[in-house]
Amino acid sequence: MIKLSQRLDGVSESATLKLNAAAQAMRAQGIDVINFTAGEPDFNVPDAAKTAVEKALTENKSKYTPVAGILELRELVSQKTNDQQKSLSKPWTPNDVVVSNGGKQAIFNTLMTLLNPGDEVLIPAPYWLSYPEMVKLCGGTPKVIQTEFQNGFKVTVEDLKKNITPQSKILFLNSPSNPTGVTYTRNEFEKIGKWIATDPSAKNLVVISDEIYDRIVFTDSPFVSFLDATPELKDRVVTVNGMSKSAAMTGWRIGWSVAQTQITQAIATIQGQCTSGINALAQYASVAALKLPEADFTYQVESFRKRRDLTLEILSKAPKIKVVPPSGAFYVLIGVGAYLKPGEDIFGFCEELLREAKVALVPGAPFGVPDCVRMSFATDEKSLRTGCERIVGFLGAR
Repeated sequence: MIKLSQRLDGVSESATLKLNAAAQAMRAQGIDVINFTAGEPDFNVPDAAKTAVEKALTENKSKYTPVAGILELRELVSQKTNDQQKSLSKPWTPNDVVVSNGGKQAIFNTLMTLLNPGDEVLIPAPYWLSYPEMVKLCGGTPKVIQTEFQNGFKVTVEDLKKNITPQSKILFLNSPSNPTGVTYTRNEFEKIGKWIATDPSAKNLVVISDEIYDRIVFTDSPFVSFLDATPELKDRVVTVNGMSKSAAMTGWRIGWSVAQTQITQAIATIQGQCTSGINALAQYASVAALKLPEADFTYQVESFRKRRDLTLEILSKAPKIKVVPPSGAFYVLIGVGAYLKPGEDIFGFCEELLREAKVALVPGAPFGVPDCVRMSFATDEKSLRTGCERIVGFLGAR
């Protein structure tokens, strides 16, 4: 038997992809399954993006592109980031941007750039399930920080003080969050930023700010980028974003990182030796989508808001669940600990839910919350209503 690399030791497959595949397989057999696993908007790609692909094909713009991405796209990304980080004294330029195969590769590139064996990465839980696995693959050590339900699952300065060590190199922040849907306020970010900037224990800490759900915010207050609240940390923050969630362009695989020169050049070097420049046609499609006015996407946000409200309304009929109402993204993290049978774990719960109620949810354990399930409400109202009612009925029978 071939001996595989030790870097795979302890790395798990994606629970989201696994459950989604199981639900899709049941559907293929003609079984009526409601699938709430995938973090994928159900809206169509903007027509402007489709037209841009046709134009690029006609003009034969389908050859290799620069490793960091075509200039026009990097200009638009830097402009978008500057619009969200107006507090910076010196704006970003296209040279500070690397366009990648989705936000996931942007994060992986950054980890590969910064981590050495033994370096710790602080990951507030609940977290996107790929964070710790990518840290392991890049040779680092994930250090999970448990947050509190009563605090909206947000990490605080006190939490950080208790968990930071001399080995801590990176802190993940994700707002709006996957899987909770919570968003950080400007004041909350300012407190974290002030601590990072002034506490000697945090002097080597770099922040990866995952802002992939920036457009999907339900609060009266607008989205807050971490660096807009903490401009003094510009050289110590990597902002990650992309087109998958904000423009429903999941399969086009367009993400990016924005960071200071030293980090950006290193990221480009790494990407140049793995994927090189990414899909040319997807880049031209993204140029077109980024040029669209914000008003063109308002209906998507309003649709997600209505779906969230419907989801919470129906789930409230299950009296023993725990939910922090999401203020962004399109997920609900549902605490079902009171419904677990003796000796049952959350994986068994989800398997029985899929088998008996024909509803697919993602177990919370890979997100760092073993008594919860994650539900995506990025689907149509009929499926939401049916699926949520099935969940309530399933819980009521326990």
